[in-house]
Amino acid sequence: MKNWLKICKFTLKQAIRGAKFIPSTIIVGLVIFVAVIVSNFLLSGAIDNDSPMEELEKVYIVNETKLDIDTDSFVSNHQSKYPNLDITVTSDKSAEEIASDSDATLVMKIAEDEDGTRLVVYIPKESSLGNGDADDFAEAFSKSISDAKISSIGISEDEFDMAVSDLNITELEAENSEDEQDLSLFAYMAPLAVMMILYFLVIFYGQSIGQVVSIEKTSKLMEYILTLTGPSGIIFGKVTAAFLEALIQLCVWIICGACGLVISDIAIKGIIGENDKNIIALFMEAMPEGGVSGNFIVLVILAVIALLVAFLFYCFVSAMFASFAATAEELSQTNSMSLMTMLAGFLVSMYVPLFTDNSKVGMTIIRIIPFTAAFCLPGDVISARIGIVEYVLYLALLIFFTVMLAILIGRVYKNRLFKKGTKGIFAEIVSAITGKESPAEDQTNRQEGTSVKEKALSVNDFANYDKAKKAYTVIGFGLLIFILAANSLGGSIGNVIANIVAANGHKDILDIYESITFLTITNIVGSYLIAFPLFVLVSRFANDSVSKIKGNITKGQYLRALCIIFPVDIGLGYLSNMLASVISGGQANNDLIEGLLTGESILTIIMVAVLAPIFEELIFRKIIIDRTRKYGEVVAIVYSALAFGIFHCNLYQIFYAFALGLIFGYVYIKTGNVVLTIIMHMAINGTSSIFYPLAPEAYKVFCIVMCVLGVMSIIYTLIKRDVRIEHAENEVSSKELTKVALLNSGSILFAIVCALIAAYVLYQSTLG
Repeated sequence: MKNWLKICKFTLKQAIRGAKFIPSTIIVGLVIFVAVIVSNFLLSGAIDNDSPMEELEKVYIVNETKLDIDTDSFVSNHQSKYPNLDITVTSDKSAEEIASDSDATLVMKIAEDEDGTRLVVYIPKESSLGNGDADDFAEAFSKSISDAKISSIGISEDEFDMAVSDLNITELEAENSEDEQDLSLFAYMAPLAVMMILYFLVIFYGQSIGQVVSIEKTSKLMEYILTLTGPSGIIFGKVTAAFLEALIQLCVWIICGACGLVISDIAIKGIIGENDKNIIALFMEAMPEGGVSGNFIVLVILAVIALLVAFLFYCFVSAMFASFAATAEELSQTNSMSLMTMLAGFLVSMYVPLFTDNSKVGMTIIRIIPFTAAFCLPGDVISARIGIVEYVLYLALLIFFTVMLAILIGRVYKNRLFKKGTKGIFAEIVSAITGKESPAEDQTNRQEGTSVKEKALSVNDFANYDKAKKAYTVIGFGLLIFILAANSLGGSIGNVIANIVAANGHKDILDIYESITFLTITNIVGSYLIAFPLFVLVSRFANDSVSKIKGNITKGQYLRALCIIFPVDIGLGYLSNMLASVISGGQANNDLIEGLLTGESILTIIMVAVLAPIFEELIFRKIIIDRTRKYGEVVAIVYSALAFGIFHCNLYQIFYAFALGLIFGYVYIKTGNVVLTIIMHMAINGTSSIFYPLAPEAYKVFCIVMCVLGVMSIIYTLIKRDVRIEHAENEVSSKELTKVALLNSGSILFAIVCALIAAYVLYQSTLG
């Protein structure tokens, strides 16, 4: 990697002289500067309403009760707020007379009536006091009245508070006490804040890194650059330059924040004198004990080091994918892949601690894997989840993976230097790791000795193969984004809704989380309002694969299919329940599905019987089959059905959902009419969500009848043999198409995420 430093200097100079560097640095720096000043002033109390009120001097209190109010203690305790306060208690005159005849600033009357003790405030005409200041004083003085009432019944204030206080129940499992060292708000928010900083850093600089790496692959400068250094030197120099560009901006912004802190401290000192309330003091007060260091400066330095190493790792991740791009369209595709990789690491590092209750095994795993360690390690330093020895070990491991990734990118960039296109991107990465020939190169070498019949597919077959691979990969990533958005974004929005409802309705948030209506709203918002549009948007990347379906199915065939779905649904449903029971030792239960089938919520019925059939048929039949049918109808049906079963993320539904998906897919393939499959889907969901809660006994009879009709329909169909699949023109062979459909990166990631969610659901149901 000789002369890589020259490449770094050249690239860094070009970036700094760019039109966006200086303006963006200055604008963000000013925003941070102002934000720190405003935050520091708010924390210090220099601009709040607690400034001394010197105009409040003579206060008369007409006490018409038998309460003995300690005004001397009140004056002493509020000396800083009311430095010139003088309170006179009298009962010789009425409050109205004192307010009109005396030099009082404020007059208050304490009286007893049938509703209890009443405090009336009078503001004399000559008084300079406003209504707001009078209300503040009355509210503060009401505490003295309450103390006097407590004293009148002969008990202390602490005894009274204990008598009227609520009973709070706290559950603590002794065996988990060591694993749950920190449940404070800071311990949760600090890692999340650091994760978000790294997330936005990668998004902000990831595209620029991709442009820097890919733009010169086809430029005239490349030949000259190659005379200075090799491909590894080029990639290392360019990524280092992009990293240094970000580091320069971060340093400038940190200096802006430090200047804002110093200037605001000086201004606050001039206004209210010495003050120990500022951003650093707040951070130190919230910082838990037992971490890497108790010193604020040391802690910040260690966290920044971990953050920079994590950022450098993801810089190389962005560069690795960008190595395959030579055009703007290809760069957009590779940037999407790098962002998906980063998003997966972000979500795993955020949700694993929540799902596992910060278990040692789960936390150790995500700290070892570099894609998740990059997100969790800086936050773990701040929140004192790890000690100095663990910090050094995990940081060294992350640095090792970063170096190995840099070497790997050098190999990839060397292989892709003068190649265009992103075909075989993951296969070539694996090839670079193992040092073996990629499948495409190996196949080319073996073709030389084969006969004409055994040679590769024709040009048209290759084109269809590539299009099929693109279509199924895009669909896989679309489903992955759908399931992640539905669970993460929908869950986050649900948490916000739950907290708002709990705050406004004064309800326990746990009761809200357990509400079927809340779960229904969260599911509708997450799945149909957020995730579905994202899936549609992603699926458009495969628009060249859309195929209009024209066909027909007889009324008898459709009615038979409608009858067949009931025994399939019921029989495989029992099989799923038995399997879940065997796996969990009889402890698992399907609380969520049972809750949705109670019929108690109209909104739940609408979601299960109407919205779910419509949206799921649009996704798994209309969109998926339309974009994959032309490459092979059998694989298209099986893929849509398998994705439909996995999508439910529930062992109780996967088998019958897959079987129903096969039937729905065949009906859609033969007709091209998604309304017919929506009706079939509604028939299954509607009878279980509406018919069963209203008339359970009649529903059992209905199921028996439909099972008999369904079995008869299956036998009749087997005898008649009128189920036929047409072959599409120039379709890809089933063997090759199956590999393309099931073994692409998008489909594999989608299946892994769904399997993890299903395992978690089964685990939770076992505990429940």
